[in-house]
Amino acid sequence: MPGARANTILIALLLAACAGGPDYLDDARARRATLVASLVNPDNDYSALRLAHYATGEPGDWDALPAWNPRTDAVITPPAVAPLSAAARSLAITSGASAGDESELVALGAAAFFRYPVEMLTSEEAALVADDTSAARYGFWSDATYGTGGLLRVELPDGSTGVGYSCATCHAFERNGELAIGVTNASLDFGKLMVDSTGGADTRAPALLAWGPGRIDPTTADGTEPMRIPDLRPVRALGYLHQTASVAQHDVESLAVRIETLVVTSNAETLRPPREIALGLAMYVWSLADSIRTRAPASTQEIAGQSIFASQCASCHAPPSYTGPPVPLDVVGTDPTVGLSPDRGTGTYRVPSLLGVGDRPLLFHDASVASLEELFDPARTSSTYESRLGAPIPGHLTGLDLDPTSRAALIAFLRTL
Repeated sequence: MPGARANTILIALLLAACAGGPDYLDDARARRATLVASLVNPDNDYSALRLAHYATGEPGDWDALPAWNPRTDAVITPPAVAPLSAAARSLAITSGASAGDESELVALGAAAFFRYPVEMLTSEEAALVADDTSAARYGFWSDATYGTGGLLRVELPDGSTGVGYSCATCHAFERNGELAIGVTNASLDFGKLMVDSTGGADTRAPALLAWGPGRIDPTTADGTEPMRIPDLRPVRALGYLHQTASVAQHDVESLAVRIETLVVTSNAETLRPPREIALGLAMYVWSLADSIRTRAPASTQEIAGQSIFASQCASCHAPPSYTGPPVPLDVVGTDPTVGLSPDRGTGTYRVPSLLGVGDRPLLFHDASVASLEELFDPARTSSTYESRLGAPIPGHLTGLDLDPTSRAALIAFLRTL
């Protein structure tokens, strides 16, 4: 039955897969096996790069990169570019975390989510987000505890200070005066920040400006394949990562490898995170599923919507995880660009988990859909329709043929998940 009980069962089952941390932490062969098993299309560029460099035991192995755990300082008081304060420190990696203790790894991951620099800003970008007012122009949130948009002052290897961003920069969102952790930052406009930092001189400017809020291109050099910043809360329920389902998530270590290699590639393959931090982040991200509060449908409308969901939607979004196997591009019918990409393409798109969909700010792999109401609006496929991206929204036709009362009931049910 959908609701809190079903979600509790799902959580119990998935937590069983959380064991085995020491294999990832201590065994290069186990890490390699985890990587290989997770790569759905070993021939795309994402997979090929990792297969060439991850836990190979050969020259160029990313294992030989320095493990980077710099002193950092949350940007709570402006300007962003300033000396580190007396509170600056490296993340504390306890002996328990190094031994694979689950609670200590989750605690480490919770700290790293806000205090580990995933990537550095250029000095020009950092100057444009010097204080809350300027940062807000680009969608960086502000919080009394965590500072400005997850930004960090970072002690660099040469002793100088730079500005980096954390997981929370993209995956937290200020809503109703509170910080929603794990949720897509639907206001973040990294493309505009990048263009403005060069005075518009970046030859990629048209592509970067087309990203708009809530989208980034984490893969291509020319910025032509923007994707929705994902909602991390239901990650524990997913069998596949990336919008193109290019990474199979068999266990929490699959996610740890994903995070570790993300940091490596985001820093031009010059450093890697300590593996305790990568595994801690993976386990903390899994724990975010606990923040999703499902409930059993109660109203007549919600109960009617549950029945409609069972007949219209459950074949792809199967309870209790409300996800399923990837769907071929021609079946889902949405913009196929990213699914065909040589970088991460698999010929499919991931079926997202619908857990938490009721308050998810953006939908579809390309963030073209702004709400559940728009998703089920038949007008969105019309040639004259203007979505938030300025164009019609093709594909995913399920539910568009329902009458208005049935569509409203289906949406009401989805808001219980």
